[in-house]
Amino acid sequence: MAAQKNNTLHTHITSVKKGERAFENAFQSVSRMILGQKIDKVMVNGKSTFDFQIFRESKKHIIGMYDEINSFVSFVKDASEGGSSKEMAFVLVGEPGNGKTFLVEYLCGIYRNFLSIPENRKYTFRFTNLDQIGGYGNIKTIESQTYEDPMVLAMNTHESRAESEQYLTRRYRVSDAELMQWYDNYRPLGACSAYIWNDIRNFTDGKIEDMLNFVEIVPVPLIESLGTVTGK
Repeated sequence: MAAQKNNTLHTHITSVKKGERAFENAFQSVSRMILGQKIDKVMVNGKSTFDFQIFRESKKHIIGMYDEINSFVSFVKDASEGGSSKEMAFVLVGEPGNGKTFLVEYLCGIYRNFLSIPENRKYTFRFTNLDQIGGYGNIKTIESQTYEDPMVLAMNTHESRAESEQYLTRRYRVSDAELMQWYDNYRPLGACSAYIWNDIRNFTDGKIEDMLNFVEIVPVPLIESLGTVTGK
């Protein structure tokens, strides 16, 4: 029974509120991963620049590329703070064989390792017991098709955003500052999730605690070939 209780949305929200689990976008995760490690100052071509040691750690690590790495870190840091970079893409341009692909693959590798640490792990949700509702054939469980974060579901529990905010404030005693921080990463549910959630709402007459009995929280798989976190 204990394992089952750990898979509830209630447990996940409580863990996020306590800081035991993270709710952040990819920019915030990558920024925290890089800036949380040692940073040295070095002289390159007569100029002082930062050397982020996370890119120099493994046996087969990145050599040089100071300008590219510093530009990338500035981009990610700005995006993580809600700057204009959040709406942009970072593009590496150069001749074949100059290390672009290696840099991307290295970054993806250390990011997957970072997410494998329990407090950094990404979670998603799946809908269970769908055979009780009907209309889904023999399908009993459907996972979020885009691995949506459970907190996205938490911010869309009710039909309106205002009702969802009130629910979180009342149920979890969330402060205005915490709520604002969560809703900085707000997004509506995807079409598939919203459709199923509405079916569950109708089946339970909108009773939120009954609705949550159809939700189970699971870790996002970090298998490289699946491309669920860093692409293939």
